[in-house]
Amino acid sequence: MKLEKMSAKDYENYIMATIKEYAAEKEAAGAWSAGEALRLAKEEYQRLLPDGLKTKENYFYTFSDTQKTIGYLWFAKNPVQEEDAFIYDFAIDSEFQNRGFGTQAMAKVLVEARNLGFKKIGLHVFGSNQRAIHVYQKLGFITTDITMRREL
Repeated sequence: MKLEKMSAKDYENYIMATIKEYAAEKEAAGAWSAGEALRLAKEEYQRLLPDGLKTKENYFYTFSDTQKTIGYLWFAKNPVQEEDAFIYDFAIDSEFQNRGFGTQAMAKVLVEARNLGFKKIGLHVFGSNQRAIHVYQKLGFITTDITMRREL
């Protein structure tokens, strides 16, 4: 598996799909209403990435295996703890899941972040994503806080 910097063309495809996916996840989690989820997702991505792929201190990568892209990753410098990075998005395409690619990809990302000078790396995962939680725990990530809610 290769870790490569994301091209401008790959970024265009990535950003459109990931905004829609993020909106759907926020809606499914009950954080945003169906009518506002896409607008709010677009606003959040614009705030985080005002210069898109060229936004300072943001790093975008694709993972490939034998010439086929199998996933992508976006992480950035933590604005508060500048020696730390934060993973905003990490995904392996569904046809490549459950084959160890996520673990391999994340191992490469950890090396890349270390090479960029970061001391720690964090991420967010939706509580319903047990598969991702398992992978992250296996890689040594620990839970730092938990947000909970209940219907009234």
